[in-house]
Amino acid sequence: MEKYVPTTNVLIALDNILSRKQKSLPTVIDHKNNNRVNSAGDLLEYYVKDAFCGSSADLKMTDEKLKQYQKVFSYLGNSNNPPDFVVRHGVAVEVKKIEGKNANGIALNSSFPKDYLYHDDIRIKQECRDCENEYGGWTKKDMIYAVGNVEKNHLHSLWFVYGDCYAADKSTYERIATTIKEGVSAINGVEFGETKELGRVNRVDPLGITYLRIRGMWGIEHPAAVYRTIADSSENGTQVYVLMKEETHEKIHNKPNFEKFIQQGILKIQKVQIPNPNNPAKNLNAVLYAAVL
Repeated sequence: MEKYVPTTNVLIALDNILSRKQKSLPTVIDHKNNNRVNSAGDLLEYYVKDAFCGSSADLKMTDEKLKQYQKVFSYLGNSNNPPDFVVRHGVAVEVKKIEGKNANGIALNSSFPKDYLYHDDIRIKQECRDCENEYGGWTKKDMIYAVGNVEKNHLHSLWFVYGDCYAADKSTYERIATTIKEGVSAINGVEFGETKELGRVNRVDPLGITYLRIRGMWGIEHPAAVYRTIADSSENGTQVYVLMKEETHEKIHNKPNFEKFIQQGILKIQKVQIPNPNNPAKNLNAVLYAAVL
C-alpha cells in the first residue's frame, strides 16, 4: 500500500497556536447551540480544528471553515461518538472541555479511554470506519485527547495528550465491561437483551413492559493531575502542552522549527519520563512541549 503522509499534525497545530497567540475561543458568526455549555464545547472544537487546519482560523462562517477542513480532515464527527475529527492519513482527535481553571475529571460517557482508535471499535460510526477507504482504509490510528479549560470565552489551558501515554490497553477496559455484562446476564429470571451498552434487562416486571438499561459512564483524570510532576501549572497566561512518546515524536513528519518561540521564552521542549499506563512500575520515554501564551 502506498505510504500517505498527513498534511498536518499536532506539532503544526502547536506552531499555529503559538504564532497566533489566540487566548480566546473563536468567533463563529452563524454557530448556534441553545445549550451554553455545549456551545462553548463546540467553539473549543473549532479552536482545535483551526489549529490543525491553519487556513481556517480567520474564517468566521461555518461553511467557509468546512471547506478548509475538508482539505485536511477525512472525518468530522458528531457529539455522540468519538472521535471529533480525523486528520487524513493521520491522528484521530477527541476534544474535551472543562469549565473553569481546575483540573477536574473528564467525562467520557459510554466510551472508555482509548490508547488508539481501532477500526473495529463498536463505539465509532461506520462513516469513521470508511473515511479513508479511497486510500486503502485504516485499521488503527493514533489517538489524541485535546483537553481545554475554558471560562466564558477565555482559554486557560489546553493539553494535547496521545492516548498511548494516557490510557491502558483496550483489553483493560473491555474486561471490566465484559464482567459486568456476564454478571447481569447470570441473574436468574430476567431476560438479557442485546445492546451496545453494558447491559439491558428486558421484561423486568410481571407484565413484561419494563426494561432496565445499564450504561457505562466512564471518566478519566485531567492530564494536569496525571502529569503534575512534569508540568508547571503555576505559570500565568494560557498554557498549552503537547505530550507524546519519544518514538511517536521521532516518526512525525514535517516538524516545525520552534526555535523562535524557545528564544522568546514562551516554549520549552524537554524529554521526560512518564508512568507506563499498562505497568506503572516502568516508565515511558516521552517528549513534552510546554508553552505559555
